[in-house]
Amino acid sequence: MREIEERKMAERQSHAKDEFLAMLGHELRNPLSAISSAASLIGLPGASGEAVARAKQIIQRQSHHLGRIVDDLLDLSRAMSGKILLNRVPLDVASLLSTCMETYRTTGRTADYHIRLAAQPGGWVNGDATRLEQIFSNLLDNAFKYTPPGGHIQVEAEVDDDEVVIAVHDSGVGIAPELLPHVFDVFVQGTSTLDRAQGGLGIGLALVRRLVELHGGSVYAESAGPGEGSTFTLRLPRTEHRTEKKATMMEHSEQAKPTVLLIEDNEDGREMMAMMLNCYGYQVHHAADGVQGLQTAASEHPDIALVDIGLPGIDGYEVARRMRADPDTHHIKLIALTGYGLAEDQRRVLDAGFDLHLVKPVDVEHLLQAIGNCTAGAPAYVKQ
Repeated sequence: MREIEERKMAERQSHAKDEFLAMLGHELRNPLSAISSAASLIGLPGASGEAVARAKQIIQRQSHHLGRIVDDLLDLSRAMSGKILLNRVPLDVASLLSTCMETYRTTGRTADYHIRLAAQPGGWVNGDATRLEQIFSNLLDNAFKYTPPGGHIQVEAEVDDDEVVIAVHDSGVGIAPELLPHVFDVFVQGTSTLDRAQGGLGIGLALVRRLVELHGGSVYAESAGPGEGSTFTLRLPRTEHRTEKKATMMEHSEQAKPTVLLIEDNEDGREMMAMMLNCYGYQVHHAADGVQGLQTAASEHPDIALVDIGLPGIDGYEVARRMRADPDTHHIKLIALTGYGLAEDQRRVLDAGFDLHLVKPVDVEHLLQAIGNCTAGAPAYVKQ
């Protein structure tokens, strides 16, 4: 009997993985198709200025969507293997929730819903702001996904002795009793439909649970059944609020712009990043491989170098080691650009002599912040 149950469980898991791969293909192809069509429209001679502007918005939005998909996949892998590093500081949960909700309002996500936020003051936790925002966003995304327009979504936060309790209530489709115990399992989500209107990869809640556990908390779901809405509640250890002095940092516009060397073998990526930095007033030299990058660094003496790790010939680690060993280039600030963000990747980057570590894709705000931190002598490693 036990063997039969184990076989059925294995079959269900195999089926869930097959469905996940099918959904992943669907979720990737949709934004890629939109980006491809928008890029083609921009190149048409008869395209109006309004159409081109709209196409650019679509490319930006869909690129962000693709980045979210990749981030969720990578984050889940890191979280499940315990390789996510938390940058923990005292945080006010009420303030974090308010900021998160304001972002949703600004982007128009809340327009068709009745939204209420009730956050009790004094709920401080020792947490990673980026990861806690990721938890809240995933829970809100889940509520919006499964609540029809016109529905109610309520977010509450209160202090319960030595815990801070956050609950997200929705009046949506609810959760079937047989699904309720498994909503935080990987690849599990509600009934899929052909039009995939609700979308998603079925990994958001699994990531939520793991991130909450890394913070020393717990999360659980409740629902009276289909059509009865659902409530997701998470409990985090409470901490005492201690006022700390914040380090003052110069704004980008308040300091002289450093000259930048960009070493990147991807031609399109190199061109776009150079153009972007030029738009912000930076003088940019660029190189397509490690050897050329070392030659340019020696001849141009830039203030800072952005170095891709996966370079042909000699990789970014070797570039950093040689630049640090050369008296003519050892002073140059080094920022690593890589698609890998695990703890051992960060260690290798810093051991090679880099000042900061950025995980691709890097948006303009993170890049400018990294350059500002680096030239201001901030500690190594900028968390994404």
